Amino acid sequence: MAKTNRFRVREFEENRITVEEERKYRSPLALFFIRNGKLIFLISLLFSLTVFIIAIYLAITNIEESSIVHYESNGVVVNFDGTDNSIVNGTPITEEYASKVFDSVVNISDNNVGVVIKLKEVILKDRTIIFYSDNTVLIKYNDGSYMKVSSVNGKYGINDKGIIDSGATTKEVSGRTEENKELGISILYLSDGSMEVTKGDTTFFVRNSDVTNTEEIFYTNLSGVSLPIKEDKNRTYYSDGTIKENDYIIVDNNNYTIKEEKTIFDNIKIIYYENGYAEVIKDDLSIMVKNSDHIVYDDNSLEIIDNSINEIDIKDIMDIKEITLNNTNTESSHYIIVLEETSNYEKYDVEVRLKIIFLITI
Repeated sequence: MAKTNRFRVREFEENRITVEEERKYRSPLALFFIRNGKLIFLISLLFSLTVFIIAIYLAITNIEESSIVHYESNGVVVNFDGTDNSIVNGTPITEEYASKVFDSVVNISDNNVGVVIKLKEVILKDRTIIFYSDNTVLIKYNDGSYMKVSSVNGKYGINDKGIIDSGATTKEVSGRTEENKELGISILYLSDGSMEVTKGDTTFFVRNSDVTNTEEIFYTNLSGVSLPIKEDKNRTYYSDGTIKENDYIIVDNNNYTIKEEKTIFDNIKIIYYENGYAEVIKDDLSIMVKNSDHIVYDDNSLEIIDNSINEIDIKDIMDIKEITLNNTNTESSHYIIVLEETSNYEKYDVEVRLKIIFLITI
């Protein structure tokens, strides 16, 4: 750098003055940072460490507690208040999202157990197609072979013309037919352990071979599914010993009347009785189910399975929070609120329970 012929006092002592050539002009602020750089760096470092330690402390102390989250959309103010450590972003949980979350944790339908009923039968030139209530299909070929076709996205994997969906899983099985001559029941045993049970117009499919089959009685051991074997005047006799007469059933010489009736998809009727039994009716098909709680259905499927083995705590897979909705609009807004039943109301200090059917309008 060229000389400037300008000097400045560097040090001043009693008998000594030290000067230096001023090679470049610097403002007082720049000179302050140059002369005190080490001190400023040290102070900045200590400040950064202090902020970092405070942040870690706050994160640890609040890891088990979430604060109230305020969210507003379309004029509806939603306040989430909870004590869990999950994150709430204010996005409403849709039916599709809830189904995916639930299915990712537990599979309700165990394809190795349970009972389904026949909904329809299609006869083609070389085969007969049996459509069951869980959207699965059994194909019976005229040459004596069999094929099982899985469902695809909750729909049948084959159509009435016998065309199989490319996304369906198929399994070839062999089978043999046996007769319970005393009860007049035909049983098709398949090589994978499943079976089809038929008596007259009633046919149901058992996913495994866990049944009681003697000369006097026939029923599935898991859910107690039986079928009608005889009619006499106003009485219908079922293969487990149950008798139906008019609008009540007789079990162990005790009469039980109808508690509730439901009609679900495809005109399937379910009649619930006082003793926990239920009758499933589809056209001329009729079965009796000892454990009516095992009847599980939705908009396009019906299964009889022991769903109690899959009881879970909804808290393990989904947030439970106190939610307050306040509509600030002049127009109505609609929200869907999903309530889950609990087996322990004392845990939540609940004294009054809502009715099964209710409506919330905001």
